[in-house]
Amino acid sequence: MTRNGHGADESWQMVEEAVFRLFEELAGKHAGDHVAIGGRLKELGWSEIEAEYPVEAYELLFRAQGRSLALTDCLDRVMLAELAGVLDGPADHVMLPDLAAGCVPGSDAGRASGIVLGPLEGRIVVPVSGPTGTVAVGVVDASRLDGWRLDTFDASTYWTRVSGSVDATLIAASTEWNQAITAARRALATELVELAERALRIAVEHVSVRVQFGAQIGSFQSPRHALADASAVLAGARALLDESWRNGGELSALGAKAAAGRAHRAVSDVALQVCGAIGLTAEHDLHRYVTRGFQVDALCGSHDQLEALLAERLFEDHTPGRALPAVVSWAE
Repeated sequence: MTRNGHGADESWQMVEEAVFRLFEELAGKHAGDHVAIGGRLKELGWSEIEAEYPVEAYELLFRAQGRSLALTDCLDRVMLAELAGVLDGPADHVMLPDLAAGCVPGSDAGRASGIVLGPLEGRIVVPVSGPTGTVAVGVVDASRLDGWRLDTFDASTYWTRVSGSVDATLIAASTEWNQAITAARRALATELVELAERALRIAVEHVSVRVQFGAQIGSFQSPRHALADASAVLAGARALLDESWRNGGELSALGAKAAAGRAHRAVSDVALQVCGAIGLTAEHDLHRYVTRGFQVDALCGSHDQLEALLAERLFEDHTPGRALPAVVSWAE
């Protein structure tokens, strides 16, 4: 029985513990470095784990990444798995759209422009936009592209801004690209929910021990209500995310990431408020989960961009006199 079934069997608990230990080790020994994780996963027998837990395995990687704040190539692995069927050989990274573009590749038939997670090295999958919204992909050697490290909001994050000529054979891949972006959004939403969970936990622990006016902050009505509201928003995002992992689908993943980004922002606002000035300092752990979440939210469409896209999708098929479809979220 898997983690999201009616219980958790002992073998899955062992897998979780091993993966959490691995990511904590990577975050400690390779702080600030972007780590290719394939070799370490192979040591854990990852292919067998994926075969037995095909959904939970991918979900676990991004829960562990959010919890540990490690920097790995997990997002590339998820996207490359969706693109493998149209690639003519192995690749190391996927060029992601520029932040302003959200999910639309910033490359045309002549030039490439986008973001690579980690240093610019190996073989890069470059998505190229067509004139009618289609997408083709080509694989370009990193040495043929220009790259420079971005000055990111989260200073510990390693992103590379990439540009250059697209001199590779292009393969039509609209369906595969949409599947890759969908998988990426689901993965990023998982990381965002975990980051928000850690920030909320820090805030709750703080108000439980911090004393003002002779009483614990957590005993006052205002911070208790604010934390309860943030917790409810996070629970709703987690419910949508669980549904997306179970049933898949482009719209489901889009909604899950939008909700996760919004929940992370709501939790961050409240956590910074109740923790006060100490939560803004480098010595306190809270800022690490706040800034990393803001950074992750920007990839493949921020929550603001995705909410606008969802609104467009809902109105696309709307005609006068026809009711809009109901969109319902819930928290358990």
